[in-house]
Amino acid sequence: MSVATCQVCDQPVETGYALCPACELDFALLLLQFVPWMHALEASLDATLHPGGHQPVRIITPVAPTPLRLDVLDHLDLLASIAQGLWRRLEGVNPLKWQRDLCPDVIGCLTDAAMHPDLAKIPDIGMYVSQFQRLKPKTLAIIDPPDRATPIGQCLQCGLTITATRDAETVTCPVCGREQTASAVRLDLLECSIRSGKAFTAGECARLLRGAGYSVSGSTIRSWKHRGLLQSDGKDERDQPVYRLRDVAALLRDTPSD
Repeated sequence: MSVATCQVCDQPVETGYALCPACELDFALLLLQFVPWMHALEASLDATLHPGGHQPVRIITPVAPTPLRLDVLDHLDLLASIAQGLWRRLEGVNPLKWQRDLCPDVIGCLTDAAMHPDLAKIPDIGMYVSQFQRLKPKTLAIIDPPDRATPIGQCLQCGLTITATRDAETVTCPVCGREQTASAVRLDLLECSIRSGKAFTAGECARLLRGAGYSVSGSTIRSWKHRGLLQSDGKDERDQPVYRLRDVAALLRDTPSD
């Protein structure tokens, strides 16, 4: 006599069940995770939205100011169809009471399914678990995209501009193939900028120094000027004071942290 097993972890389960209690709980929590993500996805339909940015003021207009993001719209449609399919699978379809087949909104489908007493009993529940597991990384990639690579300096061997994400530890030059640490590239950029005598705004100086491991902020640099410890070297095109990086570096008392 064959023993029924969980469709996710292959552990033995009671007759009539397709998920073990642990996998049923994990799946229910996964479904509930999509509830706040739905609001973020709907906000991401606006092509003017910059995920991860700060927009304190948003003007609501009667028509969309820009075309909708079709990739997000397609993802929402796919998520809705799978959530509604699971809801119908749990609630069943009664031809004599067709009103029962009118699904609630996607959030309603997700919450109903997560709390349904028969969630672990659907014979093909493993398919739905797999579908929502595949939807999770795609959803997060839309509402919380990974950091984009930005220039951090030049290759220490051939001089080509190197780009990397904020948390990258090593980088490989696409031309000469040399692998080097991102911190070494950033430190080389800092040293070149100091030797050149170039001037930057307080925020730009702070970013260059933090990239090399120093702990300093733009406000700290501006406070040095107000205290008479640092002199500006003119202003940039935006009328902001600029400071020679070597003068700012000379005031640092800490050392780069690893």
